[in-house]
Amino acid sequence: MSGKAQIKQKLEIHDLVARFADLVNRKAMNEMHHLFTPDAVLDITGFQHIVGRNNIITFLTDILSLWSGIVQAVHSGTVEIVPGTHPKRATGRWYLTEFGVKENVDTYVGGVYSDDYVRTASGFRFTRRRFDLLYMRAGATVTAQAFPSDLP
Repeated sequence: MSGKAQIKQKLEIHDLVARFADLVNRKAMNEMHHLFTPDAVLDITGFQHIVGRNNIITFLTDILSLWSGIVQAVHSGTVEIVPGTHPKRATGRWYLTEFGVKENVDTYVGGVYSDDYVRTASGFRFTRRRFDLLYMRAGATVTAQAFPSDLP
């Protein structure tokens, strides 16, 4: 694959991740179907394991209903295109923060998404998203965790 083609694919994945954050911020879960494959998995380490696009969207709708306002900001990220795969596959890691008011408590979350993607006829889609919490402040309560040792 040429360098230009790989850059184009990585930019497509960057856009996918940015669209996810935009939909979370707008609580527009009805627009999220096109971001996931039908059999996608969402893992929130130590909390939830959800299989299937429709179940993921239901879960996200329910959890976002607890927030009266939320801002999810994606920070640094990396994307690796898996060579020799068809359909094209890729992996990514994204650091993010979320802040807002959850259940009437000022809340700040920092964490990392570890993703798997597959290129469909419509572009790259999430096949797996794993979220690991690294920091959380809810009111006066603060928790922090080290980067997960089982991630590369």
